Amino acid sequence: MLADAIGNYVNSLTEREFDAPFTALLRLHGFTDIHFLHGPFEFGKDFIAKRLEDGVEYQYAFQTKAGDIGISEWNQCRGQIDLLRTDALAHPNFSGTLNRRAIFVATGRLIGGAGLAAQQYGQHLQALGEAQFATWDRDTIVEMLATDPRCLRGSTPALLHILGAQRELLTFEALEEHSRTWIRAECTALSLWDVLEAAVIAQHCRREKRADLACYTALMLIRSLWATAHGQSQLPDGIAVAIATAKKLFRHYALELWNVCRTQYFDPDMLLRQDGTPGGLVTYPVRCLTITEILAMLGLLEKSTNPGLSSEIADYLAKFITANVGSAHPISDRWGISVACCALQLSANGKTEALRPYLRSAIKWVADHYDGGNAGLAGPYATPAEETKYLLGSPFEHTNLRLRSESYIATQLLDLCAVLEEPELFELARNEFLAVDICLPVLQVDDTPAQYSINSNGQHYEPNMPYAESWSPSEAWKVAAHHKRGPDLFYPECVGEPWDQLAISCVLRDRHFVKNWRRIARRQGGDVGSPDAKVAFG
Repeated sequence: MLADAIGNYVNSLTEREFDAPFTALLRLHGFTDIHFLHGPFEFGKDFIAKRLEDGVEYQYAFQTKAGDIGISEWNQCRGQIDLLRTDALAHPNFSGTLNRRAIFVATGRLIGGAGLAAQQYGQHLQALGEAQFATWDRDTIVEMLATDPRCLRGSTPALLHILGAQRELLTFEALEEHSRTWIRAECTALSLWDVLEAAVIAQHCRREKRADLACYTALMLIRSLWATAHGQSQLPDGIAVAIATAKKLFRHYALELWNVCRTQYFDPDMLLRQDGTPGGLVTYPVRCLTITEILAMLGLLEKSTNPGLSSEIADYLAKFITANVGSAHPISDRWGISVACCALQLSANGKTEALRPYLRSAIKWVADHYDGGNAGLAGPYATPAEETKYLLGSPFEHTNLRLRSESYIATQLLDLCAVLEEPELFELARNEFLAVDICLPVLQVDDTPAQYSINSNGQHYEPNMPYAESWSPSEAWKVAAHHKRGPDLFYPECVGEPWDQLAISCVLRDRHFVKNWRRIARRQGGDVGSPDAKVAFG
């Protein structure tokens, strides 16, 4: 059954969708010094890697293609394959002195005359004494993925259950629960199998038209990898490779979403009309917030490597949130992080003209839901049914809602106003929330494995965090007790990047790291993952 599931996964991969899992696959099979080269200057090589075999080190070069390869496609690839075996131009780490092996990789099969042509090509090179040539097709890849004993572990039935789920049964909660199995007691090579498992799940989500869940699967993997690595003075090589691969996985699916959204949804009714059912009133803000969160995370991730794309995404989000009021209408506490990610991306790209009205709208939305007999908004662990009841049920007696005085969204909004140094917005929010008797909960965690999990030891809950009654320039941005205590840097940011710490909040939804927000928001024109970001703006 696992082989069938893996086979279906491989069959439906696009070429670039294969990049991240292929990196993990090479690492698992003993390859080192792996580099992805696809682009205008690849010289026929999508990947290069080295491997030690019987005491001899070989330089491998790979050309990857998606789908079945017929004789015409094979003939078109021949030029790239010739470069693969003969050209030493590739990468500074490519060794022209080592014995070379060239591999043509297809996620499908070599059909028609392509298989025979590839065989004869390899025999011809062997007769000439040139680089050894081989092909890896779908069956080779499935065998490498599904028959390795490390893959046949206890989570296999749960994995098959997820891969058998259709769109309606795929949920964030189910995926997050499964992703906890990727948290290991020790840093082992199994983390790379977890990357492959996450890639299989993400691709299944995409096939079921849930690209958002594909993105979240990658973020869940990042959370689990940091939890596994926690406390290591230096990231083990396997974990570092797995985290980098997980980011590639997120980037791939987030870019798919970006390519769909980048020119549309500026009509305020367009997203609303996509769900013609009465439930559209609830799903509309959820769709708005999902888009803003994922695109904001993509923009922040690209800030250093592709600042032009990050700026373009910020421009889009500025227009999107202006056109779609649902972007400022979180339907429960679990969606506060969506508002935060969007605000941080706008701030990091200097979009204050769009940011201020966005936060003002969110402040009013939250205060209104705690005013005039309303029961408030649901908590961070609420089910969709509970979210809907609190969103729509306050006017109806038969719903029997418990009045919620606490609002984690309100806490997040106050913290955003603080870290962004918006005194007028801070005082507006403080007054609005005081007027409707909102309690401001904060979940603080120690820099221990507790930061990666729900309901773990080392977590401290403050039911109503006191904030300064007014903005005080002498206090800078630190206007609440939790701004002044706790670690300045948590482990993922100490060893990795600020973005990784934010990704953990996107998975858990019930906590945030306010000093991390401060560093991200203040990196205008800079790199949210650069080393100096770890010490600046404290």
